[in-house]
Amino acid sequence: MAKKKCDFLLVLVLLYCGVCTTNASLDALRHSDCHSSSVSMETQILENFLTHQHTVTVIKSSSEIPIVSPYCLRNPVPLNAFTLHRFQLFVHQSLEQNTQELEYRMNECFVGSGRSEELLTELLPYLSLYNPRAKLLLITQDMVDQQLAELFHVAWYKYRLLQLLVLNHHGNETIESCMFNPFRKELSLELQNMPTVKTDLHCNLLVDVAELELYNRDLTRFIDDRIYYLNGYPLNIAMHVSNGSTSAYDCILGTVSFTDIDQEILSIMQKLMNFSMILHKNELELSIGYIHQNGTPVGTLGLIENNLIDLAANSRIIHNYNTKNLLYLHYISTEKLVFITPRNYFKNRDKTQVFINPFSVAYMLTNVLLSFGVPMIIFLLEYAASRLELPTETRGYSFGAKVLNLVGIIYNVSVKLPRAARKRWIIVGLLVYNIVSYPIWQGVTIRYLHPSNQQVNNINSLEELIETDLELKVSHYHEHIVRHEGPHFQNPVYSALSNRLSTKNTSSLRDSIEQIIIHRNSALLIADEYVPLVLAGNYKWIPGKPDAIWPIQKPIYEFYKSMAVPKTSPFVGTFNDIVLHCVEAGMNDRFMHQLETVVQLMKIRRIREHPSVPNYIVFNMEHLEPLFIFYFAMLLLSSGIFLIELIVKRIERARTLQIVQPVEEYVPFEFTL
Repeated sequence: MAKKKCDFLLVLVLLYCGVCTTNASLDALRHSDCHSSSVSMETQILENFLTHQHTVTVIKSSSEIPIVSPYCLRNPVPLNAFTLHRFQLFVHQSLEQNTQELEYRMNECFVGSGRSEELLTELLPYLSLYNPRAKLLLITQDMVDQQLAELFHVAWYKYRLLQLLVLNHHGNETIESCMFNPFRKELSLELQNMPTVKTDLHCNLLVDVAELELYNRDLTRFIDDRIYYLNGYPLNIAMHVSNGSTSAYDCILGTVSFTDIDQEILSIMQKLMNFSMILHKNELELSIGYIHQNGTPVGTLGLIENNLIDLAANSRIIHNYNTKNLLYLHYISTEKLVFITPRNYFKNRDKTQVFINPFSVAYMLTNVLLSFGVPMIIFLLEYAASRLELPTETRGYSFGAKVLNLVGIIYNVSVKLPRAARKRWIIVGLLVYNIVSYPIWQGVTIRYLHPSNQQVNNINSLEELIETDLELKVSHYHEHIVRHEGPHFQNPVYSALSNRLSTKNTSSLRDSIEQIIIHRNSALLIADEYVPLVLAGNYKWIPGKPDAIWPIQKPIYEFYKSMAVPKTSPFVGTFNDIVLHCVEAGMNDRFMHQLETVVQLMKIRRIREHPSVPNYIVFNMEHLEPLFIFYFAMLLLSSGIFLIELIVKRIERARTLQIVQPVEEYVPFEFTL
């Protein structure tokens, strides 16, 4: 008697906790003897059904069929209690308040009771809306075989409630326990599901508590094995079937091919789980999930949201949209989007950067300063000597004459050195400087820039790309993602680029590459991991253009690719295990290694057919043209000075012949003919 009082107090405590943990008002349910045979069997079945510390929600829909077993659990769990009407209101309120919720709870269990009609029309629809992944224990009485089969058929095929256990009481001491495995059913020739009959159910008739130990083990094994071997069950799979990831690149790869990681994982799943595929072949851009401006899910995302598929094998879904019925598996890899542009887009920038840059300008200015500065130094030295009354070799030679003569000396006009030691050292120093200075300055210039034409003449940054008038293109496959993120880019460069993107004539990668190589009027946004593949390609269909594409290394966008399944799919856990197993086994590394191998093979083939061009600046007469023009102008100037000197000399000699006693004047710079 004392034990019964303790049990009764425990029930009151659980009811009180249930009132505290639910937002809806609860109805007190009457208590029966927990030690009766049927209640004891029902309680032990529920205890075995409750794994991972489930919470229990009791839904009373019929006063004729009481629910007692949740209150008789030896290990109490959080308990809620509802009438059927209040549970329906609670579901409506939850859907209105939790529109942002993305995941159904895995640890919930609902216990309901009622007749077949009540369960089918008033309970199952609301359980499907609230949490189709929860465990569900239904208690009923004297339900005939046809009604049982119909209950399970509707629960799975209409409401996707797979974790359903029905306890059908026959009298006071007999319980019929039934579960359903739809993947063992036969299929019609059109892969349509046949009507469910009693023989499709997994039922056990229990009359003694001693049978429960064996039954519980069998029930646990049945639940665990139900979705690990699907016996040819048809799964609806959305996928862009494209011979792996290389469909757009087959024009480059030729006979070389490799398997897409999504398809390989899907193949492993099919082999391990033995299912048949019903493929929903989408267009390339629809193989991703995205949202229209009006909030409507489109593509794979729409199929998932409406429970029309079991698996989106190569879905690319990266945003938390306001959709409740989505589940995302672990990320497999990251894709970076980068631009490929025409190679050597700035054809002549190497010349301007080599010959018109701070170093070259500094060299020319130094020559000019020396041309006019050294004569000034000589003039000041002579002026100082005259003030100090030092002996001098000559007087009266103008500063202008010194300047004109030294300009000729600096620019390599052959002259006779002056007799004065001071002046001779200055001029010899200038001549030595002139011989060794230009190679030194030019070497510093080239080293400062880069030893490669590629860094000089190519578009190497997104900022440079914006400044060009190239048409920026992106495939439909990536356009929806970039468009969605475009207005939200923090980087103004990214925003500017996304606003200029166009999808015109991007259905074929081959055509897009041709536009870049031949017309040089566009740049294309592609996945970074495939850039080496594109660069290593032989564009044989474009004569004389083996390599004309240059990538910008900085990515404009990064996003994840994932495999997604609907929340209501029973394969969630199994798919997770298989995907994680594939990733842990290095499948992603294997995929990247395959890609690198293909790239290396294609590089070898390209080098054999097109010998490599040295990756450094090779100067030729065209590159030296600005230097030749400058020095030719200086030579013309010095030649003019030389001719003027000859004319002046002739005039002076003619005048000295008329004088009886000519005065010999010393000329510090005597040009040699």
